[in-house]
Amino acid sequence: MVRGSLGKLASRALSVAGRWQHQQLRRLNIHEYQGAELMGKYGINVPRGAAAGSVHEVKDALKNMFPSEKEIVVKSQILAGGRGLGTFKSGLQGGVHIVKAEEAELIASKMLGQILITKQTGPEGKIVSKVRTYLRPSFAFICLCLNFEP
Repeated sequence: MVRGSLGKLASRALSVAGRWQHQQLRRLNIHEYQGAELMGKYGINVPRGAAAGSVHEVKDALKNMFPSEKEIVVKSQILAGGRGLGTFKSGLQGGVHIVKAEEAELIASKMLGQILITKQTGPEGKIVSKVRTYLRPSFAFICLCLNFEP
């Protein structure tokens, strides 16, 4: 009797929750570079960068956008998170690389057209058809130590 009552109570509680709880439905899936372009269009500051679908486009971006930069970030563009910790089926580790400017074309050539496997893609992975190049972010860490002893 008690077991049946508990079962009915649990069933009612779950059915009520089911009426107002719904699975999130995503209707807009865009790559990082597309989001950056969209935000930039509306005046939101985003890191200066360029999307490239070929090694030639990477070379052009380096020449036109970053002619004097020493380090560049090359980031694979797939609709999945965890790219930095991902692995390409070709053996390359990581879908995000901070490299010297002269190495950017080489690393992009190892990413483009290859399958990147992350925690979110599953074992089948996703093909990288674009990479995004941008300046290496620079951060400053300031530590202020005060002595309040009299």
